[in-house]
Amino acid sequence: EVLALEDREVARSCLLEDSFTRNLYQGLQHIRYVLKATCDTQANRRLTDWLERFQFHPCGPLAKIAKAISGRKEAMRQTIVSALSNGKMEGTNNKIKLIKRRAYGYRNLERFFLRLRLEIGR
Repeated sequence: EVLALEDREVARSCLLEDSFTRNLYQGLQHIRYVLKATCDTQANRRLTDWLERFQFHPCGPLAKIAKAISGRKEAMRQTIVSALSNGKMEGTNNKIKLIKRRAYGYRNLERFFLRLRLEIGR
């Protein structure tokens, strides 16, 4: 998503004034670069570089994120290069939860499941 010129100026001034915000922004931009890796070796190299750079960073939230990722480095690396996504499943789960919330008061589970099949289409 591209920011308008006026919004870019506001963001730039915030980054210049506040080092905490600047550190968070830099960490975010760098992890976005890591997530764009296209092969296994590239993902491994980029992720290792990111972890080395931010694991002991003075910005607390970045260090915590890096520490959490370092414990799951292999899974993170596989996720970066995988073409698979669980987005469709997450969407289905969200629909089920919304229907369940709206359906508070169904006395019959069969009707609830029928409603789920109707809404989800399966």
